[in-house]
Amino acid sequence: MGLSKPYLLLYNLVQAFGWGYILYLELLSSARSGDVGYFLQIFQTLALLEVFHACFRLVRSSPLTTIIQLSSRIFVVWAVLYLYPEVKVHSKVFKMMVVSWCLAEITRYCYYFACLLFKPPFSLTYLRYSLFMILYPTGILGELLLILLSLSYVSKRSPIDFPMPNRLNVALHGYCVYWIVLIMYLPFSPVMYKHMLAQRRKVLGSPTRKNV
Repeated sequence: MGLSKPYLLLYNLVQAFGWGYILYLELLSSARSGDVGYFLQIFQTLALLEVFHACFRLVRSSPLTTIIQLSSRIFVVWAVLYLYPEVKVHSKVFKMMVVSWCLAEITRYCYYFACLLFKPPFSLTYLRYSLFMILYPTGILGELLLILLSLSYVSKRSPIDFPMPNRLNVALHGYCVYWIVLIMYLPFSPVMYKHMLAQRRKVLGSPTRKNV
């Protein structure tokens, strides 16, 4: 395995602590949303390394699945929260999304870290493949609501508006792009949820099969 194991151990450890710190900040009533947003940018963007992990077979994940999982979060972090920090005024929606992301990621990275060293305890494995059943829907709901809330700001000032005429002879309106992203949640979210349910059955087994 060479240097890949120490590298993955360090990567998962850094991510686990990073998301733990974000959760700590978010749960502190005195924490500023700007602080949370800054660390979200760092650790969610750092997760793009996982595409390379999958491409170079450092892990067994599918590159396509990894890209789908990361793309919506990257969009929310940079195209919504970074460009339109005003949406954080809706603190309950922001908190629901961030807490959902944090709990899912802390569990996931702790599980991956443990797998590299020893067989993880069943409790950790169970949490890794069960918490998503609640955290994925709440996280997705938070993402959708924040994108929807950003639309009023996008319509007034969008950094990706390319009106006609231009060299490409193609008009691109940021408001339409945000709506396209919203619509793409409809087919991809159920697919990813079913994929995670299949992974859960693969690791934990079918409840009906266990009861036989």
